[in-house]
Amino acid sequence: MKVQKIELLRTITSELEADGFLVYSPQWHKENYRFLTEQNFIGPFGIVLYLAKTDKTYVIYGSEWDQCKNEPLLKGVTVYSADPYGTVTRLLKEVGVKNMAISGKRYMPLNLAQAVEAAGVSCIPGEGKLETARMQKTEEEIGYLRQAVSLADQAWIVFMKGVADGLNEYQIVAEVEHYIKRHGAEDSFMLLATGGEDVYGMTPPMMRVAQPGQMVRTEITPQVNGWWAQICRTCVKGKANDNQKKAFDIFLEAEQAGFDMIRPGVNISDVAKAENDVFRKYGYGEYCTEKYTRVRGHGHGLDLDEMPLVLESTDLVLKENMVVVIHPNTFSPLCGYMVFGDPVLITKDGYELLSVTERKLFEV
Repeated sequence: MKVQKIELLRTITSELEADGFLVYSPQWHKENYRFLTEQNFIGPFGIVLYLAKTDKTYVIYGSEWDQCKNEPLLKGVTVYSADPYGTVTRLLKEVGVKNMAISGKRYMPLNLAQAVEAAGVSCIPGEGKLETARMQKTEEEIGYLRQAVSLADQAWIVFMKGVADGLNEYQIVAEVEHYIKRHGAEDSFMLLATGGEDVYGMTPPMMRVAQPGQMVRTEITPQVNGWWAQICRTCVKGKANDNQKKAFDIFLEAEQAGFDMIRPGVNISDVAKAENDVFRKYGYGEYCTEKYTRVRGHGHGLDLDEMPLVLESTDLVLKENMVVVIHPNTFSPLCGYMVFGDPVLITKDGYELLSVTERKLFEV
């Protein structure tokens, strides 16, 4: 484990006036474990336990295979896998931990909760501390996100070919995932929707096949070494009609309005407001509400839907080296649901657009 990650655990534990910090990550929510260790696991869970009194860090797995795989890669920590719950109780008792901060408590199995209780420890909420730290990326992490965006750019071409060839959504997703994983992605996530004005939102793939004049919308989100990044694009099978073009122009203006607000020191609520104000200007403000849409973008990182959420209700100041996707995705009465969005890196003076895919309504 890198020194700066151990220092982060030390700082959080001190700020919370705790004797220790236990980070629990289940198999389906590995983000904080991967952030701290920069390693993966395939077993049921991974635990990172920092004890302030001894200034030592421990990694405790739910699978012996994970210990065999990762122990040589984890520096400065002690690794356990046999009897994980008993190990937690023993370590806490040996050091005399009285109060401990916990991250991931809502995912903890009963056995682990009982192991902490058996040590006579009082629990302090530790949620949100690591998630906040994850928002500002290192150069290495930004590099992984750049790779993920590059794969998404390349996969958009594969996506459009599938639409042009008359493939159904399942087949298109299969082609895209094959390409992405063959070129180095760990995983891939996609939502898409085919149809006209009747499409009110994005879905997992179905048997739908685009007919002439219909739009096909998608979010392509590859994962590289744990890090997710996406682009959102819409294409028309054949020629776009006037309403589709008019709608896209509004979405393009809204995305650019969001971009124009981005720089360190700006509250992300103002980015969302700038996007929404474009729709309001054209009389479509209703479609910025939760009845028709969810967010105007979100952070990129180890979670598919990383903090911060780009909403007018989010109170968070942008900082250098954050990475967010700006996507004013929503339903439009002109053409149905439309998606359009790009990831940006917050720089010292503004932002860097990470995607190279042309910002237009594609016709295939």
